[in-house]
Amino acid sequence: MKSAQRPDNEYARQKSLESMGILTSKADPELDRITRVAQRIFGSEIVAISLLDNDRQFFKSNINQPTTETPRDISFCGHVINDDVPFIVEDATSDQRFTDNPLVTGVPHVRAYAGVPLTNPDGFKIGALCVVDSVARTFSAEDIQILEDLGHWAETTIAIRYGARSPQQVLDDLEPAKHRMLIDPLTGIWNKTGIVEFLHRELINARLQNTPLAIYRFEIDQFDKLEQNYGDETAENIIQAISAAITSSLRDRDVVGHIDGSDFACLMPTVREEQTSFLGFKLCDTVREQCRFYDADGNPTRITISVGATWAPPVAKQHFTANQILGVAQEALGSAKSQGIENVVYKALNIPAT
Repeated sequence: MKSAQRPDNEYARQKSLESMGILTSKADPELDRITRVAQRIFGSEIVAISLLDNDRQFFKSNINQPTTETPRDISFCGHVINDDVPFIVEDATSDQRFTDNPLVTGVPHVRAYAGVPLTNPDGFKIGALCVVDSVARTFSAEDIQILEDLGHWAETTIAIRYGARSPQQVLDDLEPAKHRMLIDPLTGIWNKTGIVEFLHRELINARLQNTPLAIYRFEIDQFDKLEQNYGDETAENIIQAISAAITSSLRDRDVVGHIDGSDFACLMPTVREEQTSFLGFKLCDTVREQCRFYDADGNPTRITISVGATWAPPVAKQHFTANQILGVAQEALGSAKSQGIENVVYKALNIPAT
């Protein structure tokens, strides 16, 4: 048996696959519709949409596949993602790569296999659409064209459905280990890693739907002074209060994250460029109006933030990474802080002229 080689970009491919949330989401009726159509057309015993995850092949949709996953090193689909063309095996018993493969010698007794790679919006091959039979068969040029067309349907479905989920839906689907990796324990909102992954996802979605995106970095004004005057516990309470106030004021599709210390980030999809600065001032208003603290003598303590903003058009993904865009917003925040407190500064991305 010859196991498929891992792609040269395996680490980045795996990270991109994980960021989609498709591995932990529930069964998808649209993908199930595609596998049903494929079975009707090909009359194959098994039809599946598989995802190649670390050491397993996970079946996101399948018909008559006896298990929900198999080891990746014995998978046929592992070979598919190494090329841009369909992968065809007409008789596995006469193919040296598969003659002693457990999927051939045992259940489901694979003989004929045809699979096409599925590419996600990041450009990584994440899995395959395949048809499988327990008897040898040939696949005509028309058969292969039909399978490729169905594969494109699956790719489009994956791009739309797994780029359009709300932050809460993504949060609900997180496995415990991923939750610990992406969620800030103090505030319960996204941490820096989570914000970077979400921005990456939103940039892809913006390109697919031809919509823009506003990006903000904001920081609590004079936070060191607040810590000195009121102590660490009160400072943490202030961070939690700001997190709750901003989160409750946002739309379901917006994302807020606690980066570190007194530093936050916010992503607002579909915002027009001319709205960007105005919404930055709305963030300031929310904190000033909703986050009120009192000292031991009952005197009110004014809590404010400064905001740095930038705006990404639909083509931004072609020119900037998520970290670079957050960096531009951070530069704008630095300018805002240099002007005093409760300021908003907008800095445009330098998109090359086309």
